Amino acid sequence: MKKYVLFASLLLAGCATSPQDCDLHAQDPSFITKLSCTTSGGYRQKVDAQEQQVLQSQRENNLAKQDLANTENREQASHQQLENEQAKLAAARSDLAQTLKRLQSGKVQNKQRQQEIKKLQELQKQSQQASSDSEIAAVEKKIADAKNRIQALEQANTLR
Repeated sequence: MKKYVLFASLLLAGCATSPQDCDLHAQDPSFITKLSCTTSGGYRQKVDAQEQQVLQSQRENNLAKQDLANTENREQASHQQLENEQAKLAAARSDLAQTLKRLQSGKVQNKQRQQEIKKLQELQKQSQQASSDSEIAAVEKKIADAKNRIQALEQANTLR
């Protein structure tokens, strides 16, 4: 009879433990706790839960790595676009400086030419302050318009 009571108490003790009670790293679990965790599958459930947590962490880590790679790619593309815009602006400044130099080196023949030189000097200042793509495009358009006016003036002067 004592054996049955002992067996029944062990069986009830096994049912009384939950997976949370079955800590693999517990300092000093009792023999009954160990036995009940083993027989009820509490240890297995705890291991399975921890494995799922590790897998979830790995998935999150992979997503973070992908996000980092995407961010680096976008940063590189932005850097390349900035370099292209700066090269366009430098080319526009160089063209403007050459045109201005050519006009200033020649004899100033009339009032219109003097006005064009002043406009080009103002454009040169604007080009140094341009920072956005739209500002650069506006300066490039003004330079092209000024060059067209200068060519027209030069042609008019050569026809005289």
